Amino acid sequence: MKAHYKLFLSLAIGSFVTFAGCQDDEVVDLVKYPVNQPAITINDAEGASKATLTAVYKSDGTLELNGPVTRTYTFHFAASPEDATVTFDVINTNIPKENVEISDTKVVLPAGSTDASVTVTLKDEDFSFAASNYDAATYELGVKASVEGYKIGTEPIESKIVIEKEAYIASCSVVGENGNTVSFERAFSQGAIVNTDPISYAFKMKLDKPARKDVKVKLATTGLDEKFMNKITVTPAEITIPAGELESAEITWSITDDFLLTTTEAEFHTLVVAASVESEDPVVKVNSKENILTFNVDKVVRNFKYLSAIGSNWVELSKDGWGAEIPSGVSGSASYLIDGNGGSYGSDVYSSNPFWFVIDMKSPQTFLALGMDYYYTYAAKKVRISTSLDNETWTSQGVLEAPRAGNHYFEFFSSITARYVKVELLAGFSSYIDVTEVYIYNAQ
Repeated sequence: MKAHYKLFLSLAIGSFVTFAGCQDDEVVDLVKYPVNQPAITINDAEGASKATLTAVYKSDGTLELNGPVTRTYTFHFAASPEDATVTFDVINTNIPKENVEISDTKVVLPAGSTDASVTVTLKDEDFSFAASNYDAATYELGVKASVEGYKIGTEPIESKIVIEKEAYIASCSVVGENGNTVSFERAFSQGAIVNTDPISYAFKMKLDKPARKDVKVKLATTGLDEKFMNKITVTPAEITIPAGELESAEITWSITDDFLLTTTEAEFHTLVVAASVESEDPVVKVNSKENILTFNVDKVVRNFKYLSAIGSNWVELSKDGWGAEIPSGVSGSASYLIDGNGGSYGSDVYSSNPFWFVIDMKSPQTFLALGMDYYYTYAAKKVRISTSLDNETWTSQGVLEAPRAGNHYFEFFSSITARYVKVELLAGFSSYIDVTEVYIYNAQ
């Protein structure tokens, strides 16, 4: 009996010592230890496990990424009471294996550790291997992590960079020297267009990226009667963007004035020149939003144009012995218009209503331009000019609107021979039109 008692006491004391030792050393109750769920994230990605990059083609045909492919990935889990082994496998979609490196494939973490990092490298950050694939494509690079350890989730987890590469498209556009919409004013007088400059425009065909084969360009014009199509000239006749180049040589489109001479009336035409392309390289496409030129042709019955300054070759005619006439009700003396005292504050002729004046040069003169000074900027907004040899039969040179300014200059498209010049100031910018001097010029 005594022997049994001593054995029981020894066991009881031993159990107590063991229990007390566990508390003192704070050994975790492994039975109740929770399942450890790990995670893996991309460094510098705000805790994300996936990041997307885009790869776009630059104008030289090379690819440009909007971020680095090489990344460091960190495996996270709660501290474990035992060592853990993390195995890393590379995730690689469509990237040549020889272009990829990984810093570690296996990491042993001592008990109590929480993180393991690994770097997956795209060598030299060189993504040029993908440039020759002209189709849209997706590439992936990252890691898959598997871990073995006490009560740690066994399902592999992933983290990766996804690269969305655009398709290679060489988009062809028309690029005009002054934009793709151009206005031409053609002045019609005495049965002819009097502009000396032609209806002509220079432009180029441009690609945003080079093509592997020559690109042939064709132009088609609409908005014109078929019988005038042969009046169009395109130089050069054959338009090509050579393989590997981004633009054609300069192209000139022009048309004669014949289509404007079927009537003696004012007209307005809109001509549209559309470009189409042909190439053996299937990546070449025409930019449907930028493949046209629009030419607005305004035929006006007028023989002069507005200039903001005196022409470099103009010479003022002497006004000695000239006369001038203004209607009744207009303030000032008609002689003020030719007294040489012009400028912003010279002697003036003015009216609160539209008015006219006539300059009498006393004998027929040949001239090519007319100018007027205004008091301050009390200028005419709309002007009609007529000429006559006898003050009875008048030839209208046309009507023109001009900007508000301290002076106006009007150049005739063809020289005029006349004795009388009548100027009608049809509208103004304010309550008064106020003229201080009139000038008539010829070429030097």
